[in-house]
Amino acid sequence: MSRTKTIMILLAGLLFFSGCAYLFAQTKDKNVLENNKRKIEQEIKQTTELLEKTRKNKNSSVQELELLNKNISKRQQLVSELNKEISATNKNIEKHSAAVARLSEDIEKLKSDYARMLQSSYLHRNSYSQLMYILASKSFSQAYRRFMYIRQYSDHQKKQVAIIEAKQVALGENISALKEEKNQKGKLLEEEKQEKDKLQKEEQRQKKVLEDLQKQEKKLRADLAVKQKRVRDLNSQIQKIIQAEIKASQQKAAEGKREAGKYSLTPEEKILSNDFAANMGRLPWPTEKGTVSEYFGTHNHPVIKNVKVTNNGINILTEKGASARAVFNGKVTNVGNIYGLKFVMIRHGEYTTVYSNLDNVQVQAGQTVKTKQTIGRIHTDDNSGNTELQFQVWKGTTKMDPTTWIAK
Repeated sequence: MSRTKTIMILLAGLLFFSGCAYLFAQTKDKNVLENNKRKIEQEIKQTTELLEKTRKNKNSSVQELELLNKNISKRQQLVSELNKEISATNKNIEKHSAAVARLSEDIEKLKSDYARMLQSSYLHRNSYSQLMYILASKSFSQAYRRFMYIRQYSDHQKKQVAIIEAKQVALGENISALKEEKNQKGKLLEEEKQEKDKLQKEEQRQKKVLEDLQKQEKKLRADLAVKQKRVRDLNSQIQKIIQAEIKASQQKAAEGKREAGKYSLTPEEKILSNDFAANMGRLPWPTEKGTVSEYFGTHNHPVIKNVKVTNNGINILTEKGASARAVFNGKVTNVGNIYGLKFVMIRHGEYTTVYSNLDNVQVQAGQTVKTKQTIGRIHTDDNSGNTELQFQVWKGTTKMDPTTWIAK
């Protein structure tokens, strides 16, 4: 292989690999942004589907307001992600534009240098002139030096040609990339405009629903009182069951240190417990599809001022006829009944998961269940048309936030 070809290949390779490193970093950033955007879009899609079903009820509901609040929040996140993509695209356009300008300038300078090189000496007009130049030497040593000079000069010309050709290839690639980025920016700007329009409509709907609900404050307070009593009764039952189970586990255990509010675990239960803990943040949802309609902890009521509500778990709004499913391997410790609806408790070592607001149960106490195994059908309220699962996670007698356990 000639030296010129080798140099051209090395130069092209250098330009290629430096471009690859930049494109890899660029692609990685784009993938992260696109994955975030797709995830938010999927959440919006699910919430919107539930929102459409909720709207079939002519009267505005708290659930509709909650879904609107969530959709607006997610839509704002989506607009933010689109802005990040637009910003990243602008940076890429700037980089490609700068590369095009720099390469164009380099190529023009190289061409100009090459032209001057060709014109600088009559020796390069033809092979005959070069031969006469060598033969006119006064000594063999001088003839050799002139021969080497002509050869090096020729090699230098070829190197210049190789560099120009490699840079022209790089220029073409950057021009193509620049066009692609500009097209992508146009699409993103249009998508952003559409999302902002949807956001504005949802905010208008949110305002109207809130105004309608505020006019129904007396009824909302009465409904809330009934709901809170049922929640308190359910939580009281759950706590008593867990305390009784802890006491029973301690009585069965060998003599030793017993900690209040903690299970005495068998070796198998310790393994299960550790496995459950190791999957924190990666557990499947207790419903195949759905969106969180009420979060864990104490927070302000979405409509009634100066009223706080407390949730020992999370509420998940889903489709009519949807099933609840186990989030991890475990053993059913209790199937309870309260106000005509059922709840199921599953132990995973020192952890317990609770699935309530079921109208049909497909498991029984003492049964071993697997991850994602169906537990029962979630109840659909006749008045609101909502299908909502109440899901809790306990560690001993300590209530935990389920959103930190299930996959994001």
